[in-house]
Amino acid sequence: MLYSPPEKTLDVSPPVTINMTQKFKPSPHGSLVRLAEHKPSEFSSVAPESPRPPEMLSGVSCDGPALSVLDSVVHEILISHAYEVDREMQADRYAIELAALTRFAGPNIRKDDIIKSLEKLRMTRMSFGDSAYPDRRYRGVQMVVSWEELKNSTTMIGWMFAPPIKDLMRSMPSYAYLELAALGDGNMSLKHSPALYKHLALQSTRKRWQPGEDNEIYIRFSPQELAEVIQFPGHDDADKLNVGKLVDFARKSLDDLVSVRRFKTSLDIVQEPGRGRRVNSICYTLRLRAPDFRHVRVGIDYSKKPEFRQGGADDPRFAVRSDLWQRASRTFKLTGHISSDLFKLWLVALKEALSGKGLTSGYESRSYRGDALLAAVDTQGAAWAAWGFLEEECDDPDLVEHLADRSNAPLAIKTEAEAARRQRLGRGWKTSTLEKRAKTFRKNAEPGRTDADDMADYLAARELREQSELIEAEMAKVWADIEEPVQQPKSVANVYRLDPSVSQDDFDIEVVSLFCDFAGSEQRILRFEGAHFSGVHKVSATPSQWMGFEREIAAYLAEGVAA
Repeated sequence: MLYSPPEKTLDVSPPVTINMTQKFKPSPHGSLVRLAEHKPSEFSSVAPESPRPPEMLSGVSCDGPALSVLDSVVHEILISHAYEVDREMQADRYAIELAALTRFAGPNIRKDDIIKSLEKLRMTRMSFGDSAYPDRRYRGVQMVVSWEELKNSTTMIGWMFAPPIKDLMRSMPSYAYLELAALGDGNMSLKHSPALYKHLALQSTRKRWQPGEDNEIYIRFSPQELAEVIQFPGHDDADKLNVGKLVDFARKSLDDLVSVRRFKTSLDIVQEPGRGRRVNSICYTLRLRAPDFRHVRVGIDYSKKPEFRQGGADDPRFAVRSDLWQRASRTFKLTGHISSDLFKLWLVALKEALSGKGLTSGYESRSYRGDALLAAVDTQGAAWAAWGFLEEECDDPDLVEHLADRSNAPLAIKTEAEAARRQRLGRGWKTSTLEKRAKTFRKNAEPGRTDADDMADYLAARELREQSELIEAEMAKVWADIEEPVQQPKSVANVYRLDPSVSQDDFDIEVVSLFCDFAGSEQRILRFEGAHFSGVHKVSATPSQWMGFEREIAAYLAEGVAA
């Protein structure tokens, strides 16, 4: 049973539920089949996930040889592979290359270990007794029937499942996803960790992650309850349960759960007052993480180059797929930040980490800043590291707030970060112009000046421009009454003469990103004149957006002002 601490509230909404009569079947995430056929070593980076019904995640007991972590991992991979190729679970048999299965289990696992594991699974019977549906309870189910198939120089593992396992996988009234790379790939070492992880994965479906909200789930066990969940020795006899060893397992289990991406786990051991300090409860806290960026749907028209070209190229170590920034802008609600802003924020975090010069105190304490960010890039990949960094900023803005303070010269910081990106690429790009812009931005970051001051200046300048346009229009009418006009009224377009160092790529990537996501009631026609190119854009924006644009475009102009 589950209890919530009195000071916290446990979300008891049910897991994702599907009507038994529906034909819906949850899809696997990531393909084990393609990994097995092409590159099993990419198991961790692809991080495939497979759905399971609650009956296979909690309340499962086994009869037979004591199962190790490897045995549990092999069984879950076989189920996942079978479900991916046959969601109706109608096939008589399935097969996978022994080499691929071995690599999925862990980098230090040998083929002989897999063969021995399959022998143990053949000798083991499972019972599924924890179900709300009477016809989904089974006892004495053989885990797997397996054999080796020798095809030329390739050894295949063939297997089949007992009907109850196929029935449970065929229809799932509710389900939770298992992260196979968190289970396998050598990430778990304690024999009871797979059972604990599967139970926690089921509980994690009781709440959905929401940006900036309370994303924690609190699960409280008595020692006997936890022992029952993971089938710890003594679970069926309280007098034989060694609570000290159970607590020791609970503490060590946190290391085995580090690779789980859906949630981050913490532990609290609650002891009773008085002599002996008897353990009252073992409490796990699951802090839900943002959804996998690969599962965030975003409509991208790849034929529209300016909309599609988000972000920018970088050193392969730090390169992030371009569609991540739009997925991030849809997922993380950072006020005033569009997809291009999130990319710039990432570049700032990268420069901070690589330079070793922290901008805020979060540089030392956060999981995706400084050295920790670089470590995440190397272990998880740049895309996952960027996603984790943005999630931290969404939950508790730190670098975002630093860059929102004009006195910190945010435009200078972002420009220096862009210069650092170009230097990492090593394409011979000159960064002296960017460095010059950064110095200008720092000089203009006057102490004590606020956005309200900028807005006041902008509105005053706009009023003066409108008055000038009105006077010129009246003068044009006067000339029209006197004689043929000798001059034409001023063009309605705002003309910006760009610095000769600004290339077509700079314009497409940087300048266009300054206004591509604007929306508002004040419309302008912007004409840009570069050294060997020109462009005209009709843009509608709010006064606040125009204010920011006038401030940021100055860095790209030949004289720092619009023509």
